Amino acid sequence: METKKLLVSFVTILALAVMLVQSVSAFSHITSVEVNGVEALSGAEIADFAGQTLPVRIVFQAYDDASDVRIKAWISGEKEYAVSTDRFDVIAGRTYSRLISVELPKKIDPSEDLKLIVLVESKNNGVSDVAEIELTVQRESYDIEILDVAMSNEVKAGSNLVIDVVLKNTGRKMAEDSFVKARIPALGIETKAYFGDLSAVDQANPDKEDAVQRRLFLSVPSNAPAGIYVVELEAYNSDSSALVTKKVAITGGAVESSQVVSSTSSRTFAVGERAGYTLTLVNTGNQIRVYELVPETPSDLKLNLADSVVAVPAGESKTVSFEAVATKQGRYAFAVNVYTDNELVKRYNFVAIAEGSGSATKYTNTTVLITVVLAIIFVVLLVVLIVLLTRKPEKSEEFGESYY
Repeated sequence: METKKLLVSFVTILALAVMLVQSVSAFSHITSVEVNGVEALSGAEIADFAGQTLPVRIVFQAYDDASDVRIKAWISGEKEYAVSTDRFDVIAGRTYSRLISVELPKKIDPSEDLKLIVLVESKNNGVSDVAEIELTVQRESYDIEILDVAMSNEVKAGSNLVIDVVLKNTGRKMAEDSFVKARIPALGIETKAYFGDLSAVDQANPDKEDAVQRRLFLSVPSNAPAGIYVVELEAYNSDSSALVTKKVAITGGAVESSQVVSSTSSRTFAVGERAGYTLTLVNTGNQIRVYELVPETPSDLKLNLADSVVAVPAGESKTVSFEAVATKQGRYAFAVNVYTDNELVKRYNFVAIAEGSGSATKYTNTTVLITVVLAIIFVVLLVVLIVLLTRKPEKSEEFGESYY
């Protein structure tokens, strides 16, 4: 009997404690929750699609005044991604309506039951009311996703950018004849690989996978200017598509595969006579390159270029001759700028020394003649050495994809 009395007393005290807590914290009551425009508290079964964002409107009535109130919502199992409104004050007897957006998880287990959890809480009074709404979250019928991209963040011009792509079917139905295309729009280059049919789920019989990995090779032109480029990866089939962008730094463009050599940079000659100079252009790249020579001269010095535009095949060299003529005595500094693909390869500086007049200073001096001949031989040997050292081996054929 005494035990029964004690038990009744304990229950009474517990009930009073619960009522006391409710009188302190239950300052409001949720009266309506609309999910995507559908009233959810009426017992309606809500269905939506993975990865979408749900507009959720919560209506609640305030019983007491409260400060720093906010509404918080999340999907069961995803509380770390909970969203909430800004804090606000409420007045007793008033009805409040707030709209928030809740993101549904992209990766879901079709057999798992999810819940939308909504609560009203105050900084001082704690949680006032909670509502739980059953959700049926299903996959889109047709949906593919680029799950992972592995590639170097730097590639040299004239070589291949290797890209490993993992493609996954996140839809409910078979993703048939799926492709992935890789491109650099700024360079106008692209390649693609066939990923085949992807099942909605992994199957042992018949053997079907929902994710496949392939390798793509994107050939970068040898004359591609150095810089940072956007790489676009597009997965697609007849029913859906997905796009991912990455960045890559391209180095070693046209400038780095060109050399400019001169036999001499200074000449002494008479006013009115022609002094000969040469420039040798060496193309160490793997394709033909066109060079443009642009001179810079003072007003009293005239420069005659035999060829201002020169085409040099891959792995070869060409020597360009030009003459300088001075109208007055003096020491003249001038330059020749060599461009390819609108990029400056080299600025070569020269000196012309004009003395006297007539033919008094013609090239009759044997020492000067021997010096010129030796300089030309030196340039020829240097060009041959450059070509031999920079000649690239023949590239083996590379396939567009490989299977892991």
